[in-house]
Amino acid sequence: MCCVFAPIVTFLQGRFGPQLVLFSGTASMVSGLLLTSFTNAIWQLFLTYSVLIGVGYSIIWTTALSLLPHYFQRRLVMACSLGVTGRFVGVACLSPVARIVMNLYGWRRMLQMSALLGVPMSICSALFRPPATAIEPQKMGLLQRVVKFCKLQKNVRLTFFSWLSAVDSIGAYIPMIYIIEYAEESLKVDADQSGFLLTGMFVAAAVSSPIAGVIGMRLKCNMFLVQLFAALCGLSSLPFPLFHSYFHVMVYMCIQGIAFARITLFPIIPVSTNMVCIRDSADAFGLLTFLQSSAFLAVPLAGWLYDNSGSYTPGFLLGAGSSVCVSLLLFLDRCLKKVVGDPHGSSHEQDSSDVTCKPCPKASEGDDNDVRTTVYYESY
Repeated sequence: MCCVFAPIVTFLQGRFGPQLVLFSGTASMVSGLLLTSFTNAIWQLFLTYSVLIGVGYSIIWTTALSLLPHYFQRRLVMACSLGVTGRFVGVACLSPVARIVMNLYGWRRMLQMSALLGVPMSICSALFRPPATAIEPQKMGLLQRVVKFCKLQKNVRLTFFSWLSAVDSIGAYIPMIYIIEYAEESLKVDADQSGFLLTGMFVAAAVSSPIAGVIGMRLKCNMFLVQLFAALCGLSSLPFPLFHSYFHVMVYMCIQGIAFARITLFPIIPVSTNMVCIRDSADAFGLLTFLQSSAFLAVPLAGWLYDNSGSYTPGFLLGAGSSVCVSLLLFLDRCLKKVVGDPHGSSHEQDSSDVTCKPCPKASEGDDNDVRTTVYYESY
């Protein structure tokens, strides 16, 4: 639900404004956490935890990141890295606390306490004042929005990168999902020790994400960093069959956390590499997130491989192969750029530190009844 609902979020954001959409997202997440604490059947968990919390998270995540280009034009990469770092810090800090609370008071009370964290989010979303460029009136209906979203898929570079990011998500999420079961079954560690593996991963991600943002902003190498981190993720998983101690697995998860910093760069790649203009950044991010939902099909596939082989190694190697292939295939983006051309007239990769926007006249009447946004370069 976190990924599938993203295009709908972009439509709602354009129709009703980001303030109301953000408030509804926090309300959905808080209500989902509260209702989950009272569930007694698996079908109830699907409705409360999967649907309500999933939709709420999708609204918050998609809206927050899609608004960044409207706030930060010269520091977009750094702003996005700091924003995503907050997610990593939250997981790294709150996961041990949640486990302690669950051991003391039970999982129901832990979910109810987690819901309280959504109250400040609701207040902040209610007081949120988006910039004028993000709340231009949209007179398009749902059908027109769907048509515009489908036309966006004709952007060859954007669609190519979106599908590659979906494949890369296989290598990113398989270790994160199955490492706890592997540690408990193969390494014979308790639940607390296995949980600290994910904590170590997100601590490493929280450290590497701002560094990746600074490097990407200064050296203008966002796409190269995505390739580098994808290769690091895949190559570190290749020797996974040789990891037979808790220390080795912890080092492996820290490397995965460093490579997970590429998630920081995904939202701004379409703008920073001049695939789309800032006006279409929300729709581009919705398409990017929507296609990433297909990567979660690899999770049950990894489970099927374990059921038939009795080992977690095939699943981890599947993730390694996907990330390495994505790292290599991203070199084709340069070829696509030469073939399809640059819609904004740029001859080199654009970095978000050099992005400014100015309005240009309407190309024709009826062009969404708004002012187009054009990206151009300015010396930094």
